[in-house]
Amino acid sequence: MRERMGIGFLGFPGIRSMAEFGIASEAAGFDSVWIAETRITRDAVTAMTAVLLSTQQVRVGSAAINVFTRGAALTAITWSALAEAAPDRVILGIGPGSPAPLQQQGYEFDVPLERMCEFVEAIRSAWAGTAPVDYHGRHVRFEALTPEVLPDYPPPIYLCVTGPLAMGHAGRLGDGVVLNAFMPPEYVERSRGLLDRGAGGTFEGEVAGALVTAIADSPEQAAARVRPILATYLVHFPNLASETGVDPEFLTRLRAVAAAEGLEATFPLLSTETVCRHALCGTPSDCLKRIEDYRAAGLQLPVLFPDPESVRPVIERLARA
Repeated sequence: MRERMGIGFLGFPGIRSMAEFGIASEAAGFDSVWIAETRITRDAVTAMTAVLLSTQQVRVGSAAINVFTRGAALTAITWSALAEAAPDRVILGIGPGSPAPLQQQGYEFDVPLERMCEFVEAIRSAWAGTAPVDYHGRHVRFEALTPEVLPDYPPPIYLCVTGPLAMGHAGRLGDGVVLNAFMPPEYVERSRGLLDRGAGGTFEGEVAGALVTAIADSPEQAAARVRPILATYLVHFPNLASETGVDPEFLTRLRAVAAAEGLEATFPLLSTETVCRHALCGTPSDCLKRIEDYRAAGLQLPVLFPDPESVRPVIERLARA
């Protein structure tokens, strides 16, 4: 049986284009479509709805919504409605969020993992079908919650996490995981062990991973397009950057340069070799080889997140890798 492959969108292109690319991805052989909601850009629910209503077979998931900006009850009924629209094709991807975009919205990045665990438990209790539902957590509370829309088949919950403590929680609670972007293959191996430990045995859920992808005539050309995205994550997402394997002193230098001169000033510091270590860059053959490296490390579902220029080439050239 052919191995699974997913495609993801990092907040672009526009909603109509995402729906069109969802149709093309399904036709090309992708098994799933994933919508990111990391930055202050298009929300995952709108894009998921557009893709679900435009397709027939692909699974569609968030990767990921956070546990601060939506309540657990609203999330439960939102995904119930999505599952009503497309039974057995909806995935709820939840992550703890990231400090920088949350701060812009007035949220402190306070005990995110504790919040995530309660969020998952509360949503499952809302879907259990026995109303009224009470849930008394430290951060999530239901008082005689009576949901009027329940899924016939509750969507699987995938934890979109990065650090070792979060990975342990994912092994215990998740129906699957989506490993964060810009991680090298050895991170996948390490995460598999942490997931097993959290599960108290072998983690039985699906292990997916976000792989930022740029197709061009050479790795250098492709890396030039990924470099601004990688710089953004290394500078503004410290919880992610700390797990990439990038030298901490180099990360400190990058952030100092960005603070003093702007993000673009960091681009020359990120070599093609560095970018290619953390993303799929180059010709289709180059990218296919890297996908196999990740599969060999234990990644079951590579989810390719193309840069804007690579969406169509990724769909046409990499779907059946």
